[in-house]
Amino acid sequence: MELSTIKEFDGVLLHPSLEIKNGIAVIGFRYREKADEEKELFVIAKEGGIYYQTDRLFEHNNQRYFFEKDKRKLMRIEERWSIASLNKFVNDYSNAKSSSFTNSKSVFEQIKQIYKKYVELEQDGDYSILAAWSIGTYFFPIFSAYSFLNIKAPKRSGKSQCLNLLSQLCFNAIKARPTLAALGDTVDALRGTYLIDQADTLERKGGEELLDILTDSYKKNGGKRRVVNFDKKKREVLEYETYSPKVFASIKELPEDLRDRCFIVPLIRSQRNFPSPDDENEDWKEIRGNLYKLLLTNYDLVSTYYSVRKIEYKNQPDIVGRELELWLPLEVILKALGMDEEVELTKKRFLSQYGFAEYEPAEIEEGVVKAILNQLQDKGETILTPKEISEKMEVELFQAGDTPKQRGAVVGWAIKKFNLSSEKKPRSKEGVRYLFKKEKVETIYKSYFKKGVEHTSLTPEVPKNQNQEQISENTTM
Repeated sequence: MELSTIKEFDGVLLHPSLEIKNGIAVIGFRYREKADEEKELFVIAKEGGIYYQTDRLFEHNNQRYFFEKDKRKLMRIEERWSIASLNKFVNDYSNAKSSSFTNSKSVFEQIKQIYKKYVELEQDGDYSILAAWSIGTYFFPIFSAYSFLNIKAPKRSGKSQCLNLLSQLCFNAIKARPTLAALGDTVDALRGTYLIDQADTLERKGGEELLDILTDSYKKNGGKRRVVNFDKKKREVLEYETYSPKVFASIKELPEDLRDRCFIVPLIRSQRNFPSPDDENEDWKEIRGNLYKLLLTNYDLVSTYYSVRKIEYKNQPDIVGRELELWLPLEVILKALGMDEEVELTKKRFLSQYGFAEYEPAEIEEGVVKAILNQLQDKGETILTPKEISEKMEVELFQAGDTPKQRGAVVGWAIKKFNLSSEKKPRSKEGVRYLFKKEKVETIYKSYFKKGVEHTSLTPEVPKNQNQEQISENTTM
């Protein structure tokens, strides 16, 4: 009996709205060919050539490529660009006419000046960051992570104006309230920039699932998420692609897990009357056309800069972790556009503002860690209950009127939040017991609480005449 063989799909799937992969860049649109008929159109750049086609597959270097359309509805080209402008660009490019090439520096300066025209920000570096971030939304599939923006300001400070401006400039930008439906329409179908108004509502009861999805969606490996949707009494399993640029407009601070993935853009309530960013004041299609051209002619350069800078930062890690993840795309965009003189100033501003977004542990959480460390001073490990830890903390750290049980619960939450324990032991009459190891708790304290070298009750004083190297060697924490 001959066994049947399973045949594996041997092609490469591409997102139909925006893809940058294997030396190929693709932008997808739909257009109206007849009054009652729409078609898809794919603009493809590869090996120095740019063309468009309506078929959902093509070959390149003996490899087949397929556009994974499914139920995705692409952006209408007339809403963002135009058929006439696309035709002219492709024809001019194939004939090597100078009009088909965009000046990268000029595009950056144009976007920066547009932001200055329509919104008032605190510093010049904020305009540079917004310009680089907006341009980066056209290149974001190149990067493994892409920072969120948090437009944070009181009422009547220009948040709506800023969101409207971002909707004109960013790739396939859609302004919507935070819902699973909007996430599917904007991110999964369009790979668009998701502009979330009234982001304060994310902390309301019932929004936990969406908040969890959004929190992971700043990274490419956040991947697709499966969710169960109940609509008209029908149960439906939906699969969403979630990675995309996102902007959150809020009055209050965002939830902490979301906040430390953001660059905060502080708006100022201006005394000026700014024009509205509508079609009467700018030729937005022409501006976006320049951004499309920039993508199609510079995607390989941006990819190269990204690969190089990742290696350089690995060898000289002056920024690490999430700070590097979120900053690197902006630096790459600035360098690829020839804006080297903007990099250091913009980097300084980004890191200073990221410090506001980064999670700051509460005083009581630090008190929990210090209380544990005080019990570990003369030993490598110890077993404690949350109640025992709370009894060794200052009473002022807790809410007035908290019972011993409530204090123990607060301590227990901090233990779980920071993964302070190395092992959970069997319960005793005093409650749950945890094993704490000195090395692990010290590492957590240094990572989350201790800033620089400072003398505390947990670190011995060092004579003032010792240099920094000696301080580092003699400090236990």
